[in-house]
Amino acid sequence: MDVFATFNDLMMQVAVTRSPEGEMGVDAMAVDDAGATAAALLLAEVPRVVKAAVRQLKEKSQKTRVAAFHCVRQLASTLPGCLEAHAASVVPGIAKALADVSSNTLRIEALTFLRLCLATHKPSTFQPHVATVLPSVLALADDRYYKTVAEALRVCTELVCILRPNPPDKSFAYDAHVNKLYAVVEKRLQAQDQDQEVKECAIVCMGAIVTRLADHPAVQLPTILPILLERMHNEITRITAVKTFAAIAVAKLDVKLTTALHSGQTLLQSTVAELCTFLRKSNRPLRQASLSTLNVLLLHHAKTLTDDDVAAVVSELAALVTDADLHVAHLALVLGRTVVAQRSKQMAGPLREVLLPKVLLLLQSSLLQGVALRSLLAFFAELVAHDLSGLTLETITAELLALPAKAKASDVPRHSLAAVSQAIAACCEGAPAKSVAMVDRFVGQLSSGSAPNAAFALFCLGEIGKRTDLSSHSSLLATVTNAFTSEDEDTRSAASFALGSIAAGNLGAYVPHLLAQVDASEHDYLMLHAFKEMLGAGGGALAGFAAQLLPKLLAFAERDEEGVRNVVAECLGRLCAVAPAVVVPQLEALLPSPSAATRSTVIGCIRCAVTELGTGSLPPPLPASLLGFLLTLKDTDLRVRRGAVLTLNCLAHNKPLAIKELLPQLLPLLYIETVMRPELVHQVDLGPFKHTVDDGLEIRKAAFETMETLLAKCADRLEFSAFLTHLVTGLKDDGDIKLLCHRMLIDLTLLAPAAPVVISTLEAMVDPLLKTLTATLKENAVKQQIERHNELVRSAMRAVRALEKLPDAETVAKFGEMVRTNLKTGKLAERYAAVIAEEQAPEEGGAAGAVP
Repeated sequence: MDVFATFNDLMMQVAVTRSPEGEMGVDAMAVDDAGATAAALLLAEVPRVVKAAVRQLKEKSQKTRVAAFHCVRQLASTLPGCLEAHAASVVPGIAKALADVSSNTLRIEALTFLRLCLATHKPSTFQPHVATVLPSVLALADDRYYKTVAEALRVCTELVCILRPNPPDKSFAYDAHVNKLYAVVEKRLQAQDQDQEVKECAIVCMGAIVTRLADHPAVQLPTILPILLERMHNEITRITAVKTFAAIAVAKLDVKLTTALHSGQTLLQSTVAELCTFLRKSNRPLRQASLSTLNVLLLHHAKTLTDDDVAAVVSELAALVTDADLHVAHLALVLGRTVVAQRSKQMAGPLREVLLPKVLLLLQSSLLQGVALRSLLAFFAELVAHDLSGLTLETITAELLALPAKAKASDVPRHSLAAVSQAIAACCEGAPAKSVAMVDRFVGQLSSGSAPNAAFALFCLGEIGKRTDLSSHSSLLATVTNAFTSEDEDTRSAASFALGSIAAGNLGAYVPHLLAQVDASEHDYLMLHAFKEMLGAGGGALAGFAAQLLPKLLAFAERDEEGVRNVVAECLGRLCAVAPAVVVPQLEALLPSPSAATRSTVIGCIRCAVTELGTGSLPPPLPASLLGFLLTLKDTDLRVRRGAVLTLNCLAHNKPLAIKELLPQLLPLLYIETVMRPELVHQVDLGPFKHTVDDGLEIRKAAFETMETLLAKCADRLEFSAFLTHLVTGLKDDGDIKLLCHRMLIDLTLLAPAAPVVISTLEAMVDPLLKTLTATLKENAVKQQIERHNELVRSAMRAVRALEKLPDAETVAKFGEMVRTNLKTGKLAERYAAVIAEEQAPEEGGAAGAVP
């Protein structure tokens, strides 16, 4: 049993090192670079593991067999598809366990393993074994224990996909299995006196049968579909039934959704009407599921619905287009776009009178962002593309252009104008033939100086330029760059945005112009911001221009102005993300530069590049060069070292696997930055009084923040003794650093390997913790100082409480004395009791909601 447990832990660690997989069963054993070695080693051991597990599955001990199933299940989960060559070996053990009436636990474990195998392997892997396992699975679907029944129905759902995969396997004769499968699932679907979990699994399984096997004679659609509709009326099974109809709607077979019901409506009409009523419910998951299902139904079956049916949908979804719930608003806008795409002419009136006002109101919200904003823009593009009466490019943009005037009257937040400009650009994208006149209108306004809101016009041009090639407008660039001389700062900033965004729309035409402008322009900072916008919107196509852009950007790397260097670092980081082979060697060559400003810009560039790359692996040659960049932790310049610490933190957060092997060299350098340096502390004479300034505070904060990130992401590579030594030092530092250290202490108490080291260091923590807990404020302290003090005390108390719960904490006499004397009694006792109660409240709530 211990061997199984240890091997399971090993496989879980291998799974952690792997990137999230794509579709299961396609090339499921392919791994990324970070996890390739461990996964390849485990993959090589699969035959031996399976052989050993199969042998254990023949044992009489139920505990051993359960452990063996758990082991192979973890193996299949870690390396999906790895049992393809071993299906014949594991199936007999599965069949034997399913037939064992003496243990529900064993049967459920076998069912869970079988379900995972069916879901993570190609259908052809287990098709030859369907006849072996199906009878036992169907028998368990009729069992008396609800958990066994539920799991058996889940397996049946996967078996349906095996019987008739998509695309179907003509060589596999599935017909003989359908009758028995359908009969068992139908019986469970119709039963009323059964557990909710069983009811839901029966609905899902029948949905799979309808979707995949609707044309089989055994499947009685006129009987089944009304039952599924009835399950939507039941509050307990409602959400599951709603999602099941979404799956049925995309079936490639004729699922008879137009079957007439006794009400006179078709099944599809009744379903849509029911879903519309759900949009008024307060149940958020139900509303989300209903919107998604309505969208699928309209995508695939809009022609079989009447205009009244669709108008009812528009009326109900309009109420959900608000900033009260942006995800629901996103789903509503997706559905609205589908209505436009499928029934635009018939729905022109409801769209114009009911939905559009709501969309325009949402557009003005300062909360609008992310996926909701993207869905709103897609809705506008689709709407304008159909050129409906009252919904043309001209009419909609007229309403959009009126919003800046409202903003001046404070009806619309100023920062929402960026969203409005994006909406105008989306409209132009939807009607490209008419967008030329819109661009000319904005250019004319800027050229004549008559634009009431020049910044807004520039934002619109920039957003249009991102989506559309504007190189045919000969005077456009001159007009935009002329705005650099405006006295209004917002207009200059908007011009910079517009120039970069327009350039991203046609890199070949505009990059040479920008390169020439940056040499001749007196507005370096604005030109750099234009480069940043271009690099942010240009995508992978920028790689072809990296060799031209790099020298121009590097020329600004040693500028004295920190703002300029920060923008250059962002530009270089974005360029590095798309063309690392060109950029990284040039950056490495600058590491020995005598200019601290240049070195600071280089390390800032790496940080920006890591952020730009997102969740993907670091592209070569960046991984091999990381150590050289991070060793700037030894730099003599404070700014460079702080940049290196921030970059290490960024890597630890986003790419922990890339730095784990480097930590032995980096951690000692990081720990040095946690120590206060007297030479960085000085006094500033402010006349009547003197103020002490600690120039090293910011880098110490950054160092402790990095320690916290490493504890969360790379705890297995930390030497806790050294880690805690510097954490104890932080308990005596500035308030912000104390808060970080308190959080880390709490996290350390939850790590079993760290607990003994925490106990051995506990005595050294007492004095700094006690000093924080018993600190007093001056009589003239202001409200902000009082709040800050209370926050620190609460934070220290939470840390002490976490330490107090360690099994051996009572063996440290000094710590126990502090808790008894200062926290369990005295003036802090009530506050400490409140911290304990706060900690226990979630646990009690969880226990109350647990199923016995």
